[in-house]
Amino acid sequence: MSWPRQDPSMIVSVTSRCGEYILLARSKRHPPKVHTVLAGFVEAGEKFEAAVSREVWEETGIRVDEESVTYIGSQSWPFPQSCMIAFSATADDQQELDIDEDEIVEARWFHRDEVLKATAFEGEKVMDHEVAKTIIEADPSLPLLVPPKKVIARTLIDTW
Repeated sequence: MSWPRQDPSMIVSVTSRCGEYILLARSKRHPPKVHTVLAGFVEAGEKFEAAVSREVWEETGIRVDEESVTYIGSQSWPFPQSCMIAFSATADDQQELDIDEDEIVEARWFHRDEVLKATAFEGEKVMDHEVAKTIIEADPSLPLLVPPKKVIARTLIDTW
Protein backbone atom coordinates (compact mmCIF):
# COMPACT_ATOMS: atom_id res chain seq x y z
CA MET A 1 0.00 0.00 0.00
CA SER A 2 1.24 3.48 -0.78
CA TRP A 3 -0.09 6.95 -0.23
CA PRO A 4 0.02 9.82 -2.70
CA ARG A 5 2.85 12.21 -2.00
CA GLN A 6 1.87 15.56 -0.50
CA ASP A 7 4.13 18.60 -0.30
CA PRO A 8 2.20 20.98 1.95
CA SER A 9 2.92 24.64 1.70
CA MET A 10 1.86 27.65 3.70
CA ILE A 11 0.83 31.13 2.63
CA VAL A 12 0.45 34.07 5.00
CA SER A 13 -0.72 37.65 5.12
CA VAL A 14 1.47 39.49 7.60
CA THR A 15 -0.07 42.74 8.78
CA SER A 16 1.25 45.43 11.06
CA ARG A 17 0.14 45.42 14.67
CA CYS A 18 -1.86 48.59 14.03
CA GLY A 19 -3.63 46.89 11.10
CA GLU A 20 -2.86 49.63 8.58
CA TYR A 21 -0.03 47.91 6.69
CA ILE A 22 0.50 44.55 5.01
CA LEU A 23 3.84 42.97 4.10
CA LEU A 24 3.85 42.01 0.41
CA ALA A 25 6.64 40.72 -1.80
CA ARG A 26 7.44 40.24 -5.46
CA SER A 27 9.17 37.15 -6.77
CA LYS A 28 11.35 36.98 -9.87
CA ARG A 29 8.62 35.18 -11.81
CA HIS A 30 6.01 37.89 -11.20
CA PRO A 31 5.63 40.92 -13.45
CA PRO A 32 6.99 44.24 -12.18
CA LYS A 33 4.85 45.74 -9.41
CA VAL A 34 2.88 42.51 -8.84
CA HIS A 35 3.21 41.86 -5.12
CA THR A 36 1.64 39.11 -3.08
CA VAL A 37 1.66 37.53 0.35
CA LEU A 38 4.51 35.28 1.44
CA ALA A 39 4.50 31.52 0.90
CA GLY A 40 6.74 28.50 1.24
CA PHE A 41 6.94 24.78 1.77
CA VAL A 42 6.44 23.12 5.14
CA GLU A 43 9.43 20.99 6.15
CA ALA A 44 8.90 17.33 7.07
CA GLY A 45 7.72 17.14 10.67
CA GLU A 46 7.29 20.92 10.97
CA LYS A 47 4.13 22.47 12.38
CA PHE A 48 2.34 24.75 9.92
CA GLU A 49 2.53 27.67 12.36
CA ALA A 50 6.28 27.17 12.75
CA ALA A 51 6.62 27.15 8.96
CA VAL A 52 4.86 30.52 8.82
CA SER A 53 7.35 32.06 11.24
CA ARG A 54 10.34 30.43 9.56
CA GLU A 55 9.39 31.34 5.98
CA VAL A 56 8.61 34.97 6.81
CA TRP A 57 11.94 35.25 8.67
CA GLU A 58 13.94 33.55 5.90
CA GLU A 59 12.42 35.60 3.08
CA THR A 60 12.15 39.03 4.72
CA GLY A 61 13.99 39.05 8.05
CA ILE A 62 10.71 39.89 9.82
CA ARG A 63 9.79 38.10 13.04
CA VAL A 64 6.05 37.51 13.25
CA ASP A 65 4.19 37.59 16.56
CA GLU A 66 4.01 33.81 16.92
CA GLU A 67 0.85 33.89 19.04
CA SER A 68 -0.90 35.80 16.23
CA VAL A 69 -0.58 33.05 13.58
CA THR A 70 -4.16 32.11 12.71
CA TYR A 71 -5.48 29.50 10.27
CA ILE A 72 -7.66 31.02 7.51
CA GLY A 73 -8.29 28.28 4.93
CA SER A 74 -6.74 26.18 2.20
CA GLN A 75 -6.55 25.75 -1.55
CA SER A 76 -5.25 22.91 -3.68
CA TRP A 77 -1.95 23.79 -5.29
CA PRO A 78 -0.54 21.58 -8.04
CA PHE A 79 3.11 22.65 -7.66
CA PRO A 80 4.14 19.85 -7.45
CA GLN A 81 1.28 18.09 -5.59
CA SER A 82 0.38 20.22 -2.70
CA CYS A 83 -2.19 21.92 -0.58
CA MET A 84 -1.67 25.58 0.25
CA ILE A 85 -2.62 26.24 3.89
CA ALA A 86 -3.43 29.91 4.51
CA PHE A 87 -2.73 31.92 7.65
CA SER A 88 -2.74 35.47 8.89
CA ALA A 89 -0.21 36.90 11.34
CA THR A 90 0.94 40.21 12.73
CA ALA A 91 4.39 41.70 13.15
CA ASP A 92 6.10 44.91 14.18
CA ASP A 93 6.36 46.89 10.94
CA GLN A 94 9.30 48.87 12.32
CA GLN A 95 11.61 45.85 11.96
CA GLU A 96 14.27 46.18 9.31
CA LEU A 97 13.65 44.13 6.18
CA ASP A 98 16.38 41.71 5.13
CA ILE A 99 15.36 40.33 1.73
CA ASP A 100 16.42 36.86 0.59
CA GLU A 101 17.26 37.82 -2.99
CA ASP A 102 17.28 34.16 -4.07
CA GLU A 103 13.59 33.98 -3.17
CA ILE A 104 12.17 37.46 -3.78
CA VAL A 105 13.10 40.62 -5.62
CA GLU A 106 11.38 43.12 -3.38
CA ALA A 107 9.28 43.30 -0.23
CA ARG A 108 7.80 46.15 1.73
CA TRP A 109 4.95 47.24 3.94
CA PHE A 110 2.06 48.66 1.90
CA HIS A 111 -0.58 50.93 3.40
CA ARG A 112 -4.21 49.84 3.21
CA ASP A 113 -5.03 52.67 0.76
CA GLU A 114 -2.30 51.57 -1.67
CA VAL A 115 -3.58 48.00 -1.64
CA LEU A 116 -7.19 49.09 -2.03
CA LYS A 117 -6.25 51.04 -5.16
CA ALA A 118 -4.51 47.96 -6.57
CA THR A 119 -7.57 45.76 -6.01
CA ALA A 120 -9.56 47.87 -8.47
CA PHE A 121 -7.99 45.95 -11.36
CA GLU A 122 -9.94 42.78 -12.02
CA GLY A 123 -9.21 39.79 -14.16
CA GLU A 124 -7.06 36.71 -14.02
CA LYS A 125 -4.54 38.08 -16.52
CA VAL A 126 -2.83 40.51 -14.13
CA MET A 127 -0.13 37.90 -13.58
CA ASP A 128 0.72 38.08 -17.30
CA HIS A 129 3.73 40.33 -17.89
CA GLU A 130 2.19 42.16 -20.86
CA VAL A 131 -1.15 42.75 -19.12
CA ALA A 132 0.59 44.04 -15.98
CA LYS A 133 2.74 46.33 -18.12
CA THR A 134 -0.35 47.76 -19.85
CA ILE A 135 -2.06 48.44 -16.51
CA ILE A 136 1.03 50.19 -15.12
CA GLU A 137 1.45 52.27 -18.28
CA ALA A 138 -2.19 53.37 -18.01
CA ASP A 139 -1.66 54.45 -14.39
CA PRO A 140 2.04 54.89 -13.48
CA SER A 141 1.03 56.12 -10.01
CA LEU A 142 0.02 52.60 -9.00
CA PRO A 143 2.45 51.42 -6.33
CA LEU A 144 1.57 47.75 -6.89
CA LEU A 145 -0.68 45.17 -8.48
CA VAL A 146 -2.10 42.19 -6.59
CA PRO A 147 -3.03 38.64 -7.63
CA PRO A 148 -6.43 38.02 -9.21
CA LYS A 149 -9.55 36.99 -7.34
CA LYS A 150 -10.22 33.29 -6.83
CA VAL A 151 -6.71 32.55 -5.56
CA ILE A 152 -6.06 32.26 -1.85
CA ALA A 153 -3.37 34.97 -1.93
CA ARG A 154 -5.98 37.48 -3.06
CA THR A 155 -8.46 36.19 -0.48
CA LEU A 156 -5.89 36.91 2.23
CA ILE A 157 -5.34 40.41 0.86
CA ASP A 158 -9.05 41.15 0.46
CA THR A 159 -9.98 39.94 3.94
CA TRP A 160 -7.25 41.93 5.65
